[in-house]
Amino acid sequence: MLIDINKIKVTDRIRQDFSGIEELAQDIEQNGLINPIVITSDYQLIAGERRLRAHQHLGRQEVEVNVMDVRDYAHHLQLEISENEHRRDFTFSERIAYGKKVEELERIKAKERMTAPGKENLPEGEKGQVRDIVADQAGFGSGRNYDKAKFIAENATTEIIEQLDAGMISTHKAFVQTRERMELAEREAAEANARAEAAEREKEDLRKQYSDAIPADQLEEAVHAAIERQQEENEVFIAQKEKEAQKALKERDAKWKREIEAETQKVKDLNAGYKRIQEELETLKLQQPENFDDQQRAAQLKKLRCEADTNTVQMSIHVKQFLQKAAITTLNLGSVASASNSEKKRFNESLDMLQTFIDQMRPAVNGRKVVEADVINESR
Repeated sequence: MLIDINKIKVTDRIRQDFSGIEELAQDIEQNGLINPIVITSDYQLIAGERRLRAHQHLGRQEVEVNVMDVRDYAHHLQLEISENEHRRDFTFSERIAYGKKVEELERIKAKERMTAPGKENLPEGEKGQVRDIVADQAGFGSGRNYDKAKFIAENATTEIIEQLDAGMISTHKAFVQTRERMELAEREAAEANARAEAAEREKEDLRKQYSDAIPADQLEEAVHAAIERQQEENEVFIAQKEKEAQKALKERDAKWKREIEAETQKVKDLNAGYKRIQEELETLKLQQPENFDDQQRAAQLKKLRCEADTNTVQMSIHVKQFLQKAAITTLNLGSVASASNSEKKRFNESLDMLQTFIDQMRPAVNGRKVVEADVINESR
């Protein structure tokens, strides 16, 4: 039967990804609607939301439907689950929604069993069995994995959920990241509370200190004035340290600048020498002297050493430029020490990368010279 498309009521559904609606609409336009949409007698949608959206995309006012009698809410849930039980191409969010529907239905069934004659409560073993049933139907494998997935759905960031839906990360990785983020948030909250409590204790100590010497009606004002003086002293101290740090940075920058300029000139000289060596090789090829092989090997050796020196000097320049930007000062050390745990963790990862770079470079710096042997072997 045909009904007004606007009468159909769509409540919370399992399917959330509606990509490809245009293609489905085009197919319906060309071939018609093969399977009518299924609704209840009061126009609640049971099956066919994609087909409904395709009709809306086509701008149609009516749609073909089949009406199905629904006994109760549990029956409605069962129908929606049955429609989707063979569709496992769900995203993470859709599998969670599917699992919650199954879980809700299982709770209704369990309640019915509990109220049945001779049944007082649901045995613990059966509760675990229900969780595993839900996990299996929703595609999570085990009840434990389903619990992890629910934890993620309830606590993860939008970014993590989107990565899961796109298949970019595993459920386990998302669970670990979410748990770490929550633990970090708890630690930071605890640190903030500790700082607030310390500030309150400091106020209380000042109150006790001034209570005998200052009238009661002036006590709070004196405490606030003392706290303000401490803050001003801290600000002066910090400003002085920043001034000293800026002076040290300027002196160090001038030194680094001179060294970088000198090494940059060295690179230019090496490039000029490299060009001269190439010209020597070309001249040797044209002249072909009696000791051509020996001279060619010597020129090639000079060429390779020149290339190696140029690359090494350029790398040295890059390292010094990095050190020039990432100055280790008292201010910077204090900033890192005062940073949040999450930023410290990220910075520590960068330090690990830097240490790996150093560990890989150090053997090369301390290694034996092998260029000459390589040149001889290549010439044989």
